[in-house]
Amino acid sequence: MSFIVKHLKLDCFEPDRIVTSNLVRPLTLAILRGLVCLYTLIVVVSVWATAESASEYLKFFTNLTYFGLVVYLVCSTIWSINYLRQPTSSRAAWLKSGTPWWGYLHWLLYSTVVTYHFIVPIVYWTMLNTNATLTSFGHWKNYSVHAIDGVFALFELIFNRHFLQPVHSVVVAFVMLMYMCLTFVVRQTKGTWVYPFLDWDQGLICIVYYLGIAVGLFVIYFLLMAVHRLRNRWLAGRCAVVNKDMGLEEAERKVGFGANGGRRVQPEENADGGYHGNQSDLTLEEGGVHGSKGMQTY
Repeated sequence: MSFIVKHLKLDCFEPDRIVTSNLVRPLTLAILRGLVCLYTLIVVVSVWATAESASEYLKFFTNLTYFGLVVYLVCSTIWSINYLRQPTSSRAAWLKSGTPWWGYLHWLLYSTVVTYHFIVPIVYWTMLNTNATLTSFGHWKNYSVHAIDGVFALFELIFNRHFLQPVHSVVVAFVMLMYMCLTFVVRQTKGTWVYPFLDWDQGLICIVYYLGIAVGLFVIYFLLMAVHRLRNRWLAGRCAVVNKDMGLEEAERKVGFGANGGRRVQPEENADGGYHGNQSDLTLEEGGVHGSKGMQTY
């Protein structure tokens, strides 16, 4: 497990990023997420209930990614509710209690959610939309899973404090690859392709589609990574105001206190907007900077 944590840089995870925002107080974030969560639950139940069968529902990338969005929002909302139930002074400790793997998985899930729900609307409206005649209910479902999902991804991008790691793009791509394998299983068992552009009988253009989606996935992911990083920098001042009494892990790392009472030097921010936990053990003391190598005057 330590191998996975190290190579996926999961040790950079800060659990308070799940329940706090750069723009609003945790309670406001919880309410907004709760409303979005309620809407997505209604949508996913409606789409599932009107599907021809479970296999018909599960074969579509749109439905699978929407289910992932629902899981992310439900978990985030529950996490926020439990966080707010704790006394303010105990919230930071509560977030770090229990196994860290729930937080790690949540972070990885977010990486897929925010990426896929920008990809799905783009692919659908440029390649798959046939302007078919639908009922009002059908239009509502269609727009909910192919357009409003992108709005919800944008909502998270604006309001949360997460940051993306470059290495997590491999996880996002791997999940997409697993889905591509599923489409071949569907082709062999049902004799049809889930999406027309996946059909190998199209010739060379099919290769262009496959490569285009692969390249597009990484382009979108790294653009989002840059946006997350810039957002966290631009809104750092606002974040400090709305979370001034929350005991954020990032703030504690920037200005904390060493075991001997000295003021800890701010650890170096990594390229992804997070902080490595053990980058510096230096503390400012009277007459110099004290670290593992002794006192250095200043």
